[in-house]
Amino acid sequence: MAAIGMPPHILALFQAREPLAPLPALKAKQPRPYAGVAEYLKKFESGPPPAASAFESPKQRQQRLKRQKLLLHLQQQQRQAEAYRPLEDPRIQGDPFATLFVGKLSYETSEKKLRREFEVYGPVRRVRVVRDPRGRPRGYAFVEFERDRDMKEAYKKADGTKIDGRRVLVDVERARTVPGWLPRRLGGGRGPPRGAGRNQPDLSSLVAHIGGPSGAPPGSRERERERERDRERDRDRERDRDRERERRHRRSRSRSRDKRRDDRDRDRRR
Repeated sequence: MAAIGMPPHILALFQAREPLAPLPALKAKQPRPYAGVAEYLKKFESGPPPAASAFESPKQRQQRLKRQKLLLHLQQQQRQAEAYRPLEDPRIQGDPFATLFVGKLSYETSEKKLRREFEVYGPVRRVRVVRDPRGRPRGYAFVEFERDRDMKEAYKKADGTKIDGRRVLVDVERARTVPGWLPRRLGGGRGPPRGAGRNQPDLSSLVAHIGGPSGAPPGSRERERERERDRERDRDRERDRDRERERRHRRSRSRSRDKRRDDRDRDRRR
């Protein structure tokens, strides 16, 4: 073993090699002189430049495709609205003035569950959960009562009821009772349009281009809105009366408890 503590075959790896052979230094080349561009002017075209081709930015393309999609949707919506005949639909049965619309339903809610929920207001004749062509529920249903007064009672008290974890919206059936009524999917319905309050493109030009969705005249729509506001006020008054009755009941129970407590205290002191 070597004096530094490494075996010879390992020490051989650290031996210095022979120095590199010297090479001549690189010679500096003479740079090419600068030349002008005058000799290339004859290669340019003498006529007018070609017209600039139209360029569509990604944002412009996105807006164009979106407008095309909206136009196709409005055209399809108009065709469906013109073919909308609720009075001739064989799936829509029963008395329209005893039928209640129930919206914002959970997709898990069954017709049996709806019947149990609404039988507290009166006998239910028929429950129909609306489904798409694939058999999947659309999130709303129609409940037909045997008596129209039971439907009115449910209309006043069932709005906001929680069913399967969701608070439902109830309304009268309007398709067969309001002339010119259109559902939400055909551009009608109640309230502001979908997406109101968000940045939405102006569709007025598109609607004017295709004639706009058919519907009730402006006068009838205004009268319907006024009737709806009256119904909402009646419903609010009914809810206020229910809350006041509940508060009076709580106060009465509280006074009864206080009186019983005072009687017990007097009995103990005796």
